[in-house]
Amino acid sequence: MPKQKIVKAEQFDKDVPIEFFMIEDNIELFNLDYHYQCNFYQIYWFTKVDNTTQQVDFKSYEITKDQIWVIYPGQMHNINPTGVEGYFLSINKDYFNRIITQEFKEQSFRLNPPLWFELSEDKKELFKAIMFLFKQEWDSQKRTLVLEKYLSIYITHIQDLKELSKENPLIDTRVHKLLELVEKHYASHSPTSFYADKIALSVKRMNELVVKSTESTLNQHIHNRLLLEAKRLIGYSELNIQQIAEELGYSEVNYFNRFFKKNSGLTPLEFRKQVKKVQ
Repeated sequence: MPKQKIVKAEQFDKDVPIEFFMIEDNIELFNLDYHYQCNFYQIYWFTKVDNTTQQVDFKSYEITKDQIWVIYPGQMHNINPTGVEGYFLSINKDYFNRIITQEFKEQSFRLNPPLWFELSEDKKELFKAIMFLFKQEWDSQKRTLVLEKYLSIYITHIQDLKELSKENPLIDTRVHKLLELVEKHYASHSPTSFYADKIALSVKRMNELVVKSTESTLNQHIHNRLLLEAKRLIGYSELNIQQIAEELGYSEVNYFNRFFKKNSGLTPLEFRKQVKKVQ
């Protein structure tokens, strides 16, 4: 198991917004004894797997051959690359959000990423051809415009695949915008009226939309996001509880302790001890 440690990672080459790697040729990049938290998107296509799992935000997932995984910026991730072959793309967050279509954003956005997809037999040759072009360009000129075109084609075909993670349905465009706002402002503890104003709706109408699409109120989404970030910091950072409370916008550590206990069933220190036991 990885050590109780989290390392914040940036893209290896900051001069290009898209990077391409063959997993089996770059084992040292993935064979880490700690969790890492990237500030970019990661897309994995596993073409060979020997009984391997990966961990994403306190959950363990079994990896099987010909699955495609999308890991979001900010997620804590660890994978054992032994016996794994395939393709890996890292994509700058702002760049990724700029080039993908609104349709894909709305289809792919989930409250509990990562996303993973099953690659059917009839699609393999097509995906291999796209990866061949990616590798050819990456090994030669690394032209951003060319890599961008290949990435757009790749994402378009990923969108056509059967998604295996069905925790949340396709959501309304306005709800999608609200959830993006939650991602940006969850630690500011802004009232729900702040979010309603952003989409020009009343608080009541906004919550009706959110509940219809996600079966949860906006406040619940804010609390869930706060809780996830709290778990990340408590479980894998070296910050003390006071520092974590401040990081998450709490002026008093007691308020944070009450919030965490109410929503997780454990105190922050109890949760930290629990995480240590399973590492």
